[in-house]
Amino acid sequence: MDQYPLGSDGTRVSQLCLGCMQFGSRATGEQVDALLNAYRDAGGNFLDTAHCYTAWNPGGDGISERWVGDYLSRHNCRDEMVVATKGAHPSIPGYRKVEKYMTASRIESDIDDSLGRMRIETIDLYWLHRDDPRVPVGEILEILEAERRRGRIRLFGASNWTAERIDEANRYASEHGIEGFVASQPRWSLLDYEPMPREKRLEPGVLLHADADDRKRHAASQLPMVCYGPTGNGFFANEGAAPEKFATEENLARARRVTELARELGATANQIALAWLRAQSFPVIPILGTARVDHLADALGVVDVSLTDEQARYLETGA
Repeated sequence: MDQYPLGSDGTRVSQLCLGCMQFGSRATGEQVDALLNAYRDAGGNFLDTAHCYTAWNPGGDGISERWVGDYLSRHNCRDEMVVATKGAHPSIPGYRKVEKYMTASRIESDIDDSLGRMRIETIDLYWLHRDDPRVPVGEILEILEAERRRGRIRLFGASNWTAERIDEANRYASEHGIEGFVASQPRWSLLDYEPMPREKRLEPGVLLHADADDRKRHAASQLPMVCYGPTGNGFFANEGAAPEKFATEENLARARRVTELARELGATANQIALAWLRAQSFPVIPILGTARVDHLADALGVVDVSLTDEQARYLETGA
């Protein structure tokens, strides 16, 4: 599996990331080992979890991070893996109740928890899980830079931030001798999402999908995008049969084109949907989030599937 450079400290991450949100809920015990072993055997080294996973399940608070730490310890492979986790998440049912989630004390507390749960000394990539545009980007970056100077995080990224805000943050970083955000993590796939007004996208705590402006800015900056939901939550694998909320005329047409090209190339529909992301003009690292080894094996097969620019355009536009 190929790797991409991330940041300026020599960190390199595999072209496919393993999402660990299901660990401790849908995947436990031997299932977790089987998923991680299959991913590592394929050359993967990039794990993604979060402080809030899976607080919405009874007894699930922090359990994903604990399973990651348990595996790293038992298999003595901490140095082989790039471990990413997320913090600074607003209140949700089952999770903490806090109004100000983008503060130095809240981020420090989240990092304390994550380091302890995973039994590691440093988080390789620390994502801010949501944005809070009420807080100036300079204030946020100085909080993260202070944590980096303490040696508790190495690199930092922005999850569910607009590329507009990331650009603003990285301008501040450049002017103040800080590396800034090295990647973004929005939801993105071949799905045609309903557009979200700019004012809504800049509200505190919004869950974002990448839009046309985000794509344009990533193409200009070449900032890597580490996207979640890369196969449309199974939409393309089921030829548009599920989830029904995505079953628009445009998405059904894209699903048909995915199926057609999959048959032509001898690939699966999920592999074509993932290959479309990897065919973009900037680095895209899909997050593979599953509790089933056979689904993971199918997704990992995308490393053998390449699309031409014309095929990628055809999938999206039909042209």
